[in-house]
Amino acid sequence: MNIALLIIDVQEAYIGRRRGEREYHDTFEYINETAALFRKAGKPVIIVRDISDGDGDAFKNVKELAVQDADAEVLKVFNNSFWKTKLEEILKEKNVDFVVVCGNAAEYCVLATYNGAIERGYGAAMLQHGIFAANPGGLMDIYNNRTLISYGVISYMLSNG
Repeated sequence: MNIALLIIDVQEAYIGRRRGEREYHDTFEYINETAALFRKAGKPVIIVRDISDGDGDAFKNVKELAVQDADAEVLKVFNNSFWKTKLEEILKEKNVDFVVVCGNAAEYCVLATYNGAIERGYGAAMLQHGIFAANPGGLMDIYNNRTLISYGVISYMLSNG
């Protein structure tokens, strides 16, 4: 299995206002540590940014997101990160057949991208504890109705794969 991490819409305009929340800190810890596992294993980390409302400073990644130069960037204007972007091209170039999705927001872009991956024949799972939601009910709906994968399982897979 060739696996990639998709980090979606962790931008100032969308989640920067949540800095003081414990969930904000905890979610970034999961996202950044998981990204580090992928990088250490030589697996792709792809940063997706929504530029439908602009591409100025407010739409840059939040400073808490650990981004590296080797990470691929995909710009999008629709909820589904596959729709009219270069994401699928990047995944095919890297022979990826399974994606782990995380970021913002559970009910919108994360879910649309997860569904887009499934529709295109990729295996997909959402990173447990690595997803922001517009409301807590939306996050619980995702957790109860979609495939999740934990940091521990990813760590095992990447170190024994």
